[in-house]
Amino acid sequence: MRRPKQPPRNLSPPRRKSSPLDTLLRRNNGSPLAYVLVMGSTGTGKSTLINLVSGSHMRVGSGLQSETAAVELSKVFKYKSQRVIMVDTPGFDDTSKSDSDVLAIIATYLAQLRRKGVRIRGVVYLHRITDNRMGGTALRNFRMFEAICGDCGMNNAVIVLNMWDRAKSEVYEAREKELRESELFFKPAVTAGAYMMRHDGSAQSAEAILHYLVSKTSAYLQIQTEMIDDMKAIHMTKAGLALLGDLTSKEFQHIEELRRVREEREDARSRKDLSDEEELDNAEKRLESLRRKLAEEQQRLRQALIQQAEQEDTAVPRPGRFQAVFGFFMSLIAPRRLEATQGIICNS
Repeated sequence: MRRPKQPPRNLSPPRRKSSPLDTLLRRNNGSPLAYVLVMGSTGTGKSTLINLVSGSHMRVGSGLQSETAAVELSKVFKYKSQRVIMVDTPGFDDTSKSDSDVLAIIATYLAQLRRKGVRIRGVVYLHRITDNRMGGTALRNFRMFEAICGDCGMNNAVIVLNMWDRAKSEVYEAREKELRESELFFKPAVTAGAYMMRHDGSAQSAEAILHYLVSKTSAYLQIQTEMIDDMKAIHMTKAGLALLGDLTSKEFQHIEELRRVREEREDARSRKDLSDEEELDNAEKRLESLRRKLAEEQQRLRQALIQQAEQEDTAVPRPGRFQAVFGFFMSLIAPRRLEATQGIICNS
């Protein structure tokens, strides 16, 4: 009895699943899109601005909790014959993700764009003019914005002072001047080509921001060039090194504060001041908790960078390269960390 003929086997390799970026480019038939990246701290109005300009319906947070856990895209819309898409990014103070996770999310997305030959038309950095000081969170977000864009991307960047409709003109005009002219704040970015604008929440001022950016020539941001053209892993980019340095600086601050609290506690014990001793015990517990969280954050950064390296076959070095370079970086700061922690260990 003859066996029935089997259908010919399909020996072709399985089709690679299309990425969301591939799908987006295909839907637009390869026609150029003007990509506008929106950055800033949580609660500065990123999603609100995007919705106002694009007619999208991104969720808008009403409190301190971030509504943007990953990169989120607006719908494609038309502005003066130009097809535009806006990219909402999480802030480096996101309530659901660590700073290392946020950097990995933004950098990986920008690397994907670079690999597809997609340039960035503009970058919006939002800052609340109602903030009476440029605190640590705002400064950290701005430094990361600077590192991601680099000088080569600043000509395509606009720093938007948001919530101007709530402003007391004289006070906020003085604050705007300080932000523009201080080397500690926006002056280096403005000198490199970034433009400062006001936004009062109206459609008119939002359109003015978009009009300025759409008139620009698209360009690659520094982190895109570093990761794809220069074959650097995230941790070796300017943004990655800035984040590592920030974490290390925080660690030393916590160590010094912990040492001071323990010295004060010993003094309280010698004076038999029970109320002071109890208060300092609580302060020590808080600082110890912060130190543990910081160590966890550093570990998450290492893991995020290793995972990113594993996912990129050709764009970045392999994990072994990361371990070697990170080991070299840590060897530079290890003596300082050991010196700073010796007093704490001895006094524990």
